[in-house]
Amino acid sequence: MKADAQTLLDACGYAVLAINPSTGLIVSSNLECERLLGYSAANLLGRPIADIEIGLHDLFFWEEVRQNSISSVLAVQSEYRHENGSFITVQKTVRCFNDDTGPLCVISVHDVGTAKRLEDETARSSSLLAATLESTHDGILVTDLDGKICNFNQRVNTIWQWQTDANSSTLFSHIASQLQDPARFLRWLEMLYQDPYHNGQLECWLKDGHVFELSSHPQLLKQQAIGRLITMHDISALKSTEEQLRIARDEAQAASRAKSDFLSHMSHELRTPLNAILGFAQLLESEPDSTAHELGNYITKAGWHLLELINEVLDLASIEAGKMKLRIEPIDLTAIIQDCFELTRQLAIDKQVQLAEPHLSAGRFIAQVDARRLKQMLLNLISNAIKYNRPNGRVEITITAADETHWRLMVSDTGNGISESDQALLFQPFSRVGDHSIEIEGTGIGLAFTRKLAHLMSGEVNMDSSIGQGSRFWIDLPCAVLHSTTALATPHRLNSKVLLYIEDDILSQQLLAKIMAYHRPQYQLIQASNAATGLALALSAEPDLILLDLHLPDASGAAVLEQLRKQSTTRLIPVLAISGDAGADEITHAKRKGFDAYLTKPIKLDATLEQIDRMLCGKVLR
Repeated sequence: MKADAQTLLDACGYAVLAINPSTGLIVSSNLECERLLGYSAANLLGRPIADIEIGLHDLFFWEEVRQNSISSVLAVQSEYRHENGSFITVQKTVRCFNDDTGPLCVISVHDVGTAKRLEDETARSSSLLAATLESTHDGILVTDLDGKICNFNQRVNTIWQWQTDANSSTLFSHIASQLQDPARFLRWLEMLYQDPYHNGQLECWLKDGHVFELSSHPQLLKQQAIGRLITMHDISALKSTEEQLRIARDEAQAASRAKSDFLSHMSHELRTPLNAILGFAQLLESEPDSTAHELGNYITKAGWHLLELINEVLDLASIEAGKMKLRIEPIDLTAIIQDCFELTRQLAIDKQVQLAEPHLSAGRFIAQVDARRLKQMLLNLISNAIKYNRPNGRVEITITAADETHWRLMVSDTGNGISESDQALLFQPFSRVGDHSIEIEGTGIGLAFTRKLAHLMSGEVNMDSSIGQGSRFWIDLPCAVLHSTTALATPHRLNSKVLLYIEDDILSQQLLAKIMAYHRPQYQLIQASNAATGLALALSAEPDLILLDLHLPDASGAAVLEQLRKQSTTRLIPVLAISGDAGADEITHAKRKGFDAYLTKPIKLDATLEQIDRMLCGKVLR
């Protein structure tokens, strides 16, 4: 029977020890004791239980047992010493009774170390999570799938001024009462709880001006939604910054528009009187009388110089305002250089300076630039090299590779050179240096404008100079490949035609009348001083060409053009815009509106006549 009992004990999953309470010695054990404690059954037999149980409370327990004060203990934790000296956390149950041999205590023990470690780790994780949730500035709220509040951090109380001991079911209604649009918040909640997997966000504007972003995500357990997490993030400062940025943006845009309007207005107002001055001066030049011819020549030179100064100031202002538009395309630098040489040849003759024309192969030096602006830049450098040179000096232009991706276009002169102190001022607007600053005409804008233009073309302008030897200025321009060229139509002379000129400026009317009388007497010119009269004349006279100013007292030129295109009798009449608005944007806008061509004031006599002839024969050069 004892053998059967031992067999049963050995089959038990708990370690079982039998103790003589009087002596405190182990009198029996099962196989699980060997696995748990590392002792063999022989080593355990007769060993004091105090060798195994190391807790102070265990010593007190056995003392009380010897005094017959305790009969049993249920499920208490204790520390047992393993045979290798390590300690094991166990849970034990002790029952004391008497059998046929005398008093006996039976201890059943199992290892709870793993469970204890898991419990401790869980407690630490919970503590860390709680500390993390309470340290965040966001409110965090957890609900079940029906919207019942399960947990929240202290920040929720602070944000919504909600008492912890209040009924949690009233929290959402409490939040809604503080919002500018409570209905929108409640609709959002309803949508969230209709779909347990829905992710949602909502900006909530409080009545006190604060703004919170609410975000909600499902709480998942094994990919199943078991609840919902709602976070509440204060974005009041962000919204304030966004509003300040919006105001700053609107102010910047308004300032930019004001700059654009100013540039357009100034261009028109300055060019319109110059149109009359230069136009009549050109007519004087064409007079056979030598005195009139000489006076006209003086006025023309002075007028074109004044126009050049105005253009430089307006161009620089346009770049500073960010309003200059460029037409970047592959351009053959050889053609640009040849044009600039032709335009500056007479200046070089007048100043007794030799222009060393380079021998360049067409199609070899191709740059990605705006052709018109590059010509303007190069003319500035060449004219400076001529004007600031010495008598019998020399100006030379070369093209070399600045690097693998840029051409270097260099203008060298044999002038007096520029000191290092003056070089530092060269590219500043309105700064003129050297001994010639008083003798030579100019504003001191050209080099500053040239450098800014180069930057807009992804290029650079720089220089070096040696006193007594001369200076070198160069423009670095991005390389490109030339794809095609465009041929221009040639003008033709025409027989008698009727022209209608709609212009409110009396001097401009008189100027065009004189030009037509002197140079195109076969054309009949009729004129109108406002839009209403011009439209009436267009309908009655059905002219072959209409010249239209863009700024009339009773309507804009674009509005007049729109009315002309609506009438069957005037729909097909070509319309030439003539305006002081010389900006690329204004010209492009006018052509998009439907103008067939565009001339800027002050008009050039030959170019104006050529454009009129071309339009009257149906070949419009846009």
